[in-house]
Amino acid sequence: MRNFRSSWILGVSTLALLLGGCGGGGGGSSSGGGSAADTSGSAPVVVAPAPAPTPAPSPTPIPAPTPAPSPVATAAAAAPASWQARAAALFTTQPDVANCRPGVLAEAVRDDVLARLNAIRALHRLPPVSYSSPDDDQATQASLMMAANGQLTHTPPADWKCYTSTGATGAGTSNLYGGLISPYLAYFTEDMYLGGWLTETTNLVADNVGHRRWMLDPFLGKIAYGRVAQLLADGRRTDAATMKVVSFSGGVAVPAGLPPYVAYPYGDYPARYFDPAALLSFSVVADATQRGGANATVDFSQASVRVSTGGTALTVSNIRFDNTGYGLPNNLQFAVAGLAEGVSYDVTIADVTVRGRSQSYSYSFRIIP
Repeated sequence: MRNFRSSWILGVSTLALLLGGCGGGGGGSSSGGGSAADTSGSAPVVVAPAPAPTPAPSPTPIPAPTPAPSPVATAAAAAPASWQARAAALFTTQPDVANCRPGVLAEAVRDDVLARLNAIRALHRLPPVSYSSPDDDQATQASLMMAANGQLTHTPPADWKCYTSTGATGAGTSNLYGGLISPYLAYFTEDMYLGGWLTETTNLVADNVGHRRWMLDPFLGKIAYGRVAQLLADGRRTDAATMKVVSFSGGVAVPAGLPPYVAYPYGDYPARYFDPAALLSFSVVADATQRGGANATVDFSQASVRVSTGGTALTVSNIRFDNTGYGLPNNLQFAVAGLAEGVSYDVTIADVTVRGRSQSYSYSFRIIP
């Protein structure tokens, strides 16, 4: 497994994103790996800001103090909710990290994560995934361990506070986020976590987009989600989120109607899920029957990448590719300088070898507010 870590800083708040999977571990956010037939594997990891994944959703600022009451008898604007109040609202039973109790995350939170992820997948013409309630405990126990120890890893040691084998399994098969204990931790919404996993701009391992690849895996099929956030007795805050992406109870059915490729970004793309510093990426769906197979042999070694707007070519750099098992096991990554909101860009990726034949692909994208 490869370990990597990245961090985000917003004001005085820092969160971690850890990515593992078919090679991964670390702190922050993480995602699982494996081939189509192989449902085992670890997930990737990244460190987040006050997101990212990333992601790019802009971090929520630390709530400003409530203004002094105005002498004028008019209705005053409501003050922003405190970090503690917002964290508490996530749960129907509050967590007790000091005593290794994760609490009970509200069903509405899990529903929100599923709906937002499926909306992101729809942007890429990918089928929706379902929620795997039998795997909730793995995601929940993994989040508890990360929150209790203030770290992220896909391979938590048995001597960790709040360690459980269930949580360790969840840590090795999930995207992870958070894993810090600080009095200055900013509050993150689930949408910000998803954004951080998408943009990958805080990944300390250069050119790795493993969290994104799991989220946009055509064969994902299911997720489970856990989060533990609490204001501790000493005034510090802790927060960790886990999204399980591989090795599900009951397995995962092969989806129908997959697109011929997965590109990021694609079409009209929300700015909160993109960052100008993010790597763009592209994967070919060469075999719609399994995650591995011909998907693992797509060859980008002779490929060329052109990005243009209005006929003018932009500078493309940092081109690399791999057949690593973060979701679909083929991926091309590249950087493009000078991308701006509201501008339509055309992308052509030529000379990709698929099943022994050279193929070319063209698509467009536009970042929208």
